Amino acid sequence: MYVCICHDIKDTQIKTAMLQGVDSVEVLQSELLVGTCCGCCMPMVQDLVDEHHAKYVAVDAMAV
Repeated sequence: MYVCICHDIKDTQIKTAMLQGVDSVEVLQSELLVGTCCGCCMPMVQDLVDEHHAKYVAVDAMAV
């Protein structure tokens, strides 16, 4: 599904970047340019980051 129409970025690209270590909206903006044009995608980008943190970062913290 498209997240950032301005830069032709799909949710799968964002999820892949986060699995490769990108862990914040700011880094996604600099790496993929999401939210750097009109900004309409920022709520969805933030939701994807929050979802990633809840799913993967919390699991990593419990494993320690």
